[in-house]
Amino acid sequence: MKKELDSKDIQILNLLLNNARLSNKEIAAKIGIAQSSTHDRIKKLTQKGYFKGTSVQIDQKKLGLNIEVMLAIKLNKQHRSVIADFIYKASQLPGVIQLFHIAGDHDFVLHVAVKDSDELRVFILDRLSTLDYIQSTQTTMVLHNEKVHNIL
Repeated sequence: MKKELDSKDIQILNLLLNNARLSNKEIAAKIGIAQSSTHDRIKKLTQKGYFKGTSVQIDQKKLGLNIEVMLAIKLNKQHRSVIADFIYKASQLPGVIQLFHIAGDHDFVLHVAVKDSDELRVFILDRLSTLDYIQSTQTTMVLHNEKVHNIL
């Protein structure tokens, strides 16, 4: 953690990490500082690049996406161009929530949400496997997904 953050900055980051929709007024009340000070601190944190963006968590089940899997992928080539091409193409596939480039037995892990096992089969066989540099895949079903914010 960078030393330039004081305890109030860390409190602000934690609050926004758990609820990015909090207003400056709400944050100020929770950490005991003036609303203008909260605004200035958030502006400073933004300018220094502490925020990568703002996102919303969508309830996938409400969209009919009832199955989540972690799909480990091994490539048959390790060239930078192949890796870049895979990252680009895999990130465009419908259902991909996150893409991880990893070290170990596999090269990538895709976090994927699909409607059912038929849609998963289509995802693997008709979309993913069309990339000729995929050597193998291993699918692990997610039983429960809880977003935990213990980074600070």
